[in-house]
Amino acid sequence: MRSSGDWLGALARIEQALAESPDDRELYRLRVLTLADVGASHRAWTLFRARPEWFDSAERMRFETAQVARLINWSRLYAANEQDRLAEAEAAAARIREFRSAAPGDAHASSNLDFDELILLNRLARHEEVVRRYRGMLAQGRDVPSYVLAAVGDSLLAERAPEQAAVALAAAAEHAPDNHDATLQLAYAHVESERFGEALALLERTLEQQPAWPRPHGAPRGHENRFRLDAEVTYALVRAFDEDLAGAQATLEPLGAAAPSNAELQSSLGTVYLFRGWPEAALQRFSIAATLDERHVPAMLGQVAALSALDRFDEARPIRARLVEFYGSEVNVQDMERRWRVARGAGVRAYAAAGDGRGDAGVSPLGSRDVAAGVEAHSALLADKWRVLLRSEHRRADFADQRGRLHRNDIGVQYAYRGLNAAALVGRATDGLGGTGATATLSTRLDDHWTVGAELRRNDAGASLQARAAGITADSARVNASYRRHESAAISFGASRFRYDDGNRVDAVDVSASRRWISEPHLTVAGLVDFDASRASRDDAPYFNPARAATLGFGIDVDRIAWRRYERHFRHRLAASAGVQWQDGFGTAWVPALRYGHEWQFAPARGLEYGLSWSRPVYDGQRETHVALDIELRWGE
Repeated sequence: MRSSGDWLGALARIEQALAESPDDRELYRLRVLTLADVGASHRAWTLFRARPEWFDSAERMRFETAQVARLINWSRLYAANEQDRLAEAEAAAARIREFRSAAPGDAHASSNLDFDELILLNRLARHEEVVRRYRGMLAQGRDVPSYVLAAVGDSLLAERAPEQAAVALAAAAEHAPDNHDATLQLAYAHVESERFGEALALLERTLEQQPAWPRPHGAPRGHENRFRLDAEVTYALVRAFDEDLAGAQATLEPLGAAAPSNAELQSSLGTVYLFRGWPEAALQRFSIAATLDERHVPAMLGQVAALSALDRFDEARPIRARLVEFYGSEVNVQDMERRWRVARGAGVRAYAAAGDGRGDAGVSPLGSRDVAAGVEAHSALLADKWRVLLRSEHRRADFADQRGRLHRNDIGVQYAYRGLNAAALVGRATDGLGGTGATATLSTRLDDHWTVGAELRRNDAGASLQARAAGITADSARVNASYRRHESAAISFGASRFRYDDGNRVDAVDVSASRRWISEPHLTVAGLVDFDASRASRDDAPYFNPARAATLGFGIDVDRIAWRRYERHFRHRLAASAGVQWQDGFGTAWVPALRYGHEWQFAPARGLEYGLSWSRPVYDGQRETHVALDIELRWGE
């Protein structure tokens, strides 16, 4: 009956015979082998372990590898609690060690056990070891079976080798079309390789092949295709990575409305909202997902990200601690931990600029041979809300027969919590002019779109350097508001007053808006509009001080990423503008400006930026040409 494939019939006859002869060795062996044949691997392994001496090495290998495979499969199931999440995988690892110790010759001769161990190591997040062993197998000329390649591809992604991961995952998906996880992982491998078009094309083909309600032949009705929903969610997220955030939102919102109890959908929608600059809306979605499934890792990660963006680190802290404790070996949790350290860490910004103006230096507020340099530093976050601030700034420019100079050091504190951001600094210029300087700023985030704020400055370091060369300082006040519709459109408003020591009052208003026209993974192009107007209370000041003036400018900002590898990148930036400037008593004039620069990002919060700018401003009817070079270094934890 075994030879004809009637395993169940054979097993029944064997059980009857064993009841009559329980110590019959051959019947016992047949019983165990038949149980293995019908798929009862755990029962077969249990009986084999009771009488291991009755089985040869090949049979022992068969039972042990089947048991390991069963434990690996069980490790993928939803554990009763987080502490036991990897218990089955760890048991499988222990079983392999035990088996190899007992029979090293047999174990090392088994390719199946080696391949199963790759799957196990991937499950235990020992990705570096998976990649090392896989590459060793390839170097030895061993063919790695397709059923292992999905786990290998996942580990290659974790080790940031997306091109190699794509090769492995493509082979896994080709040889096992029903391995849907491999297909979705392949899409992410393309994304991490900066091949967004290939990722989208793959998912579009997948969706075409996956009906929402497939109906087997002869069935009265169709059934829900869970994989299609997973593919649709992945497709939307890849569109978000492809800078099509509006399209991703339009894809996910109807799905979220149709399946409000799906945690994956809710957290994915929260991710898109976070990308769009809406942390409060994102937090709501992540919280819903976490309520639906309290162990849904993307929901917890999203909560940490959204709460951090809202300066609510005290609320994010316990969620982050839980992630690190129970899921710390997962790559996305390790990425979260790096971002957490950057967001809360100390940092320094050093900058310098040098320019030269060709024109009447007695009129121009920029002067000639102007230089600016400074350092700004902040401490790590203290008590989840506070930072210590340090600033040192030097400015210098030549104006006709005099030189303006400012060197000032400031120290202060910053407070940020639940959308409220306040800072206070005090300092003193080395020349003592104007006495002690002080700055107080306050801003509050009203919602995901509106932010309002105010600034008060005594002995403002940003006031006219030309006035300072004449021994005149200024205090200032400013109020501002900004509206950010989403990542592609924003507008801001401001009004300010400078009160100079000579009794002059300069009032100004400004409006600026930006609208992104092109959004691609490696290229964004935005249009800019700026308007500002000012008036002064006196017309005899010894510095550039138009009684009335206004400027309307139109510009374009081009940002091109030439190279990117995860957090590192190199980009080109070009900003060009042309506007019409009007000054009371001097008419109007066109004023063009241009800046081209590079940015090198070495790591999160670590980068170098530099650029060259050119402009042709007009002051009191006299045009000048100004050329400047600037550089900035940012270095954070």
